[in-house]
Amino acid sequence: MEIGKAILAKSVETLMEKAADCFDLAKTQQNMADKQHEVAAAQHDNADQQHELAAKQSISAEKIDANADKLEADASKLNAMGQALEASAVETLGDTMVVQRGR
Repeated sequence: MEIGKAILAKSVETLMEKAADCFDLAKTQQNMADKQHEVAAAQHDNADQQHELAAKQSISAEKIDANADKLEADASKLNAMGQALEASAVETLGDTMVVQRGR
């Protein structure tokens, strides 16, 4: 019977050592998981900041585009005005002494 108890005690000791190894490994993996959660949270924060910046850049681009449209319309009006003035000058002189711009 003593031999059976000794074998059983040795088996229990081995199981306890393996359980301790499992606890150590679990703690290590939990620490790694915590660090990965921290990295993921930082990346989410970075992505949120990038989304905010992209939204601001989009609004800015829309304003610039609207301003470009206004400048284009103004340029068209000025071009028409220049053509009218040129035609008026030619008509006023009554001849072709005024050199017209190429159209």
